[in-house]
Amino acid sequence: MLLLMTATPVVTQAATTIRDVPSNSNNYKAISWAVDNDLMSLNSANNFLPDEHVTDRELVLMFAKLDRNYALSYIDSVAYNFYSEFYLPFNGTHVNANRSKAVTRGQFAQIYAAFKGLDLDEPQAVQYLYSNDLSTSGTGKKTFASFNPSTKLTREDVATFLYRAVQNGNFAVQGLKRSAAGRDNDSITLPPGFMGSNSADFEEPKDNSNDFTGPEYVNNALQSIVVEKPDLIANDVDSTLVTVSLKACNGDPIADDKSYTFKVTSSYGTIVDTSGEAVKTVQSDGSTVSAIVIAPSLTKSVRDTISFELVNNTDPAMKCLVGEKLNAEVRYAPQPELRIDYQVYDPANTDDNGSVTPPYVPYEKLPEFFTQNLIDVYAPVPLDPDSDKKLFSIGQQTNVTDALGNVQNVYLRYGGSDPRYPALGYEHAILQFENYDISVYLFEELLNRRLDNSVTTPAKTEIMYMISDDGRPIYRVQGIDDDIASQVENINPVGAIIQLMNHMPDEKDLTLEHYDSVMKIYAIFTNLSNYDRTVLLKYQGGKLLGQVEAYKKRVEALKESADAASRPSGKDRYTKVMVTLVRPGGEPVSDYQGTVKIKFDGVEKTASFITNTSDPLNNTGNPGTAVAYFDSIIYGKSKVEATLVNPLDPRYATILKGLKDKTVTKEIFTNPYFSKNSCSLATEIAYVVDYSSSMKAVDPTNYRGKKMIELINQIKAKNNIVIETNTKATVLGEGTTENVLKKDLYKASKDKGATDIFAGIDIALTKFSNDTKTSKAIVVVSDGKTSKSKMTKAINEAKKQGVKVYTISMGKKSQINDATLMQVAEQTGGAYFHAIDNLQLHQVFQKLVDTILCKTPASSCIRPEDLFEETSVSLRKGYITMSARIDGNCSNVAKMNVRFNSVSGDVQFDLQKRSDSVYMLTKTVQTMQDFKVNNDIEFIAYDKDGNIIAMKTVTMTN
Repeated sequence: MLLLMTATPVVTQAATTIRDVPSNSNNYKAISWAVDNDLMSLNSANNFLPDEHVTDRELVLMFAKLDRNYALSYIDSVAYNFYSEFYLPFNGTHVNANRSKAVTRGQFAQIYAAFKGLDLDEPQAVQYLYSNDLSTSGTGKKTFASFNPSTKLTREDVATFLYRAVQNGNFAVQGLKRSAAGRDNDSITLPPGFMGSNSADFEEPKDNSNDFTGPEYVNNALQSIVVEKPDLIANDVDSTLVTVSLKACNGDPIADDKSYTFKVTSSYGTIVDTSGEAVKTVQSDGSTVSAIVIAPSLTKSVRDTISFELVNNTDPAMKCLVGEKLNAEVRYAPQPELRIDYQVYDPANTDDNGSVTPPYVPYEKLPEFFTQNLIDVYAPVPLDPDSDKKLFSIGQQTNVTDALGNVQNVYLRYGGSDPRYPALGYEHAILQFENYDISVYLFEELLNRRLDNSVTTPAKTEIMYMISDDGRPIYRVQGIDDDIASQVENINPVGAIIQLMNHMPDEKDLTLEHYDSVMKIYAIFTNLSNYDRTVLLKYQGGKLLGQVEAYKKRVEALKESADAASRPSGKDRYTKVMVTLVRPGGEPVSDYQGTVKIKFDGVEKTASFITNTSDPLNNTGNPGTAVAYFDSIIYGKSKVEATLVNPLDPRYATILKGLKDKTVTKEIFTNPYFSKNSCSLATEIAYVVDYSSSMKAVDPTNYRGKKMIELINQIKAKNNIVIETNTKATVLGEGTTENVLKKDLYKASKDKGATDIFAGIDIALTKFSNDTKTSKAIVVVSDGKTSKSKMTKAINEAKKQGVKVYTISMGKKSQINDATLMQVAEQTGGAYFHAIDNLQLHQVFQKLVDTILCKTPASSCIRPEDLFEETSVSLRKGYITMSARIDGNCSNVAKMNVRFNSVSGDVQFDLQKRSDSVYMLTKTVQTMQDFKVNNDIEFIAYDKDGNIIAMKTVTMTN
């Protein structure tokens, strides 16, 4: 066995006194730290010389000494060679003469950004330092000029920058994949005025009022604007997440339990929430506010400005943002697409698996000038039953401002005789009876019955108009009939169910069109208290109680029949892949004459576009969709490939030329099901799920809610407490598994507001019984970015009651705060898990089932076979570098080896542990010169007893 011995950084103690840096200096601690850690030294007179310039050679060695992924000697040529593999833009990498030249502050910013994996030009790199608190700017103004990017980097500068970088977290190289060229500039949005003017550095939108003209001190509040994907396809489908990071106007951090409302506008695109509904406002989560942007359908390329504006503010700490617009830029470009969708059918797992996403739900236009109060609705509803758009005529006495700014109190009617105020839509508004959500069908039935009984000419009736938190109109029909209310003790939900059921057809006349109406009524029914149910049972001898259940079974049976009819005969289980050709601008091609090769699970099939257009109603595909059925199902992650077969249809050869000879790959995910429980136990479990705004970034599809409902059904606790938490905590259901699963639970939950998971834990701890024979636990899913003001109290109360808290974080490590979640789990006897994606979340929940029901010791290591997150072996300039990144939750890894299989005997190396999750080793190529090694290289992880935990095979990159 060959082992590589490398030097480790020597830590020396600084002199007792640094003579030329006062101990009360703001940077004394950083300078003392730099001396203590041998990054820089004092001269013979104990002077640090803070104003001396730093050379390129000195800087590369400082990075090497701090880098947890660097395992070589501290010789400049070795360090330059190592970092050349990561394309860090040191000036001395290829030109030896530059190694003795001074580095500028701007160059340092670019090098540090590349070290952290971002390819940025100087302005964006400087903003990156600001947003990560590495630089505060000597003038207090966080602009490019105030950073002094062309000034030489001093010893005091670099000590301060690197000290703050290490304080921020793990200092380990990520690097670039090719030479720096500013490719990631779009991921960093420069704040207004950053380049020296008060106007935003973005292309002007259609409305010049979006230009930023506020005072420079707004820069104290605005930290960064990050666009996840700045370039979108202009197809009405593609989307991106825009995130704004803020501080208070005086530069203080914003508490995690604080939330503010922002109006978000786009010149071309649509702002939606995670459920796909269009919104006009979003709520911040502590220091961040984010919005999802859907690209428009366009046949030309345009630039768009996404603006965030603070509204309804009452907090003096945020006053500087009032009236200001924080802008981000997104670009839309049309292009041809080979769009892949899929559906999975397995009778043993009837979960809704697939990627066919309905279009976003547009928001209805608000009635301008209306106040949130009673309004009149005029007959008929809808105005035109034959129209595709559901419109109605509404009116209110209100104040109207004309073009000259004059205010008049008038009766304003939309859909009346004045063409300036056309009828408004209601189909995508929030429709309610009392305070319960209802379907479009029920809304129309309620209104038309009242209009039929109207004594006015023209016929009209009153409803309440309001605006939701996200800027959508709410139209609420009010008033339960007196004869119903008197028979049910004026209990609103019971009266609402009876009145709504009176508008439904007989059970035998139900169709799928009534599905939504029945489920809305059933949602009210499932939330009845025990006493409310007793009152409903007394009404008409309990007939209606059974009728609600019967209606639900009827429409569910109709839906199942429709689904069964759509499945192909002779296939018991399948993965259905659908490929659609889309022309630039988002319109599907419906008459393409040709075929496409579709590959899934090692099987390749050829499907025709034209064949499926002939029978679109039998679910063999929409017009222009090629469909292939595969007998296999892969639960978890897999991929589908699609390639157009040549020659292309000559009618579309020009517009689809970008797809010629191109293979499109889509990763698909089929929700796994739990294995059969191996143990049973009387339990009480509370489920606390974070639905704050920051969760948009880590779980945009609400997989955590869907999976948590499955977990509730799998464990079947004696008592379930189901809680949603954001700015406040809400109990969605409690009681037996059968009863809580009748409710919607997390299906309708939306990410909004701030984070306070301890508010949810506090409520859960008040809901457990005093039964000492039942095991008690709380399961928390969050990104961990939460207020900690109630943490100590919650931990102490959980320990007092004997409740174990199991915490799960979701998302990339950079998106979560795991320290809080770890502390809660550890101190209550539970366990902490990190799930990087949906598959790992399923695996965590599977482990929780066994941990809770079988009382097995909990390990945060999810699946040993998935231990390796990244592995690589690279050959460059005479050095072989081996590196592995593992799941940091798996603490049982004692040793990591790399084995090269050779015809003259295997060669094996021990990797050095560089951090809790990173193992690395670099060898010279001469080490291997006597061996003819195969291309396959094995990484092997061992526990302390020498047992193999996991293995992974890779190939060497040159």
